[in-house]
Amino acid sequence: MRKHTKSTAQTTNTKYVVFQSLYEALENPRSRWFSHANDTLAFLTLLSVTSLAFQSVAAFASYDYLFMTIEYVAVFFFTIEYVVRFAAQKTRYAFSFFGIIDLFAILPTFFMLGNLTFLKTTRILRILRFLRIIRLTKLARITTHPTTRSEERLRVENLNLKIYFLALTSAIVMFGAFMYLIEGYRAEFSNMFLGMVWAVEVILGGINHVAPETLIGEITAIAARFVGLVLFGLLITVVGGFMQKLLFGSATREQGM
Repeated sequence: MRKHTKSTAQTTNTKYVVFQSLYEALENPRSRWFSHANDTLAFLTLLSVTSLAFQSVAAFASYDYLFMTIEYVAVFFFTIEYVVRFAAQKTRYAFSFFGIIDLFAILPTFFMLGNLTFLKTTRILRILRFLRIIRLTKLARITTHPTTRSEERLRVENLNLKIYFLALTSAIVMFGAFMYLIEGYRAEFSNMFLGMVWAVEVILGGINHVAPETLIGEITAIAARFVGLVLFGLLITVVGGFMQKLLFGSATREQGM
């Protein structure tokens, strides 16, 4: 009886250690597995979204088995992440912004409704998972201790540049996917890549050569223009900081000394 109790206790302790290690790898920037875990999840996110985009192109229909394999592998790891985070934070995580996004990333596959165009497109919400990577990247700065102020400023500027390009990519993919969902019946939006081309024109140029036909499409175009202005403001801030350092860096260092 004692052996059975001891064995049960050891098993419970082992499960707790494994769970704690997984959670530390996801949330603790000081963990040696932190960067590996989040880089892996970021790669799987990008791979699954890219696979989903190719899946919307009729010419690649013969590779559907490969796309579904990528889908199942990605969802397997996303599910482990969701379970670990949910077990640690329960409803606080489940009803949070990232918790809902993470749930959207796995539910369509579990319901086995991947053949429905709408649910295929909702999986594009996985791109929003990169917002979590941005937050964790900012947290990771506390693990490094720059020797000079210039090194700290350089690190911050590099981080801001990464945030800009990540936000730009996310916006292009999201709005492109929305237009594919809304007006995919048209030749101009027959796949996600064409939707992304439209999103690039609207977000970066403010002009769409292909006008939406539906009210929801018009609202999406207006939202894309607004996001483009916001991103342009962010770009000015990032470039402005770089130019300030380039032109007045020496003076700033002298004042700091």
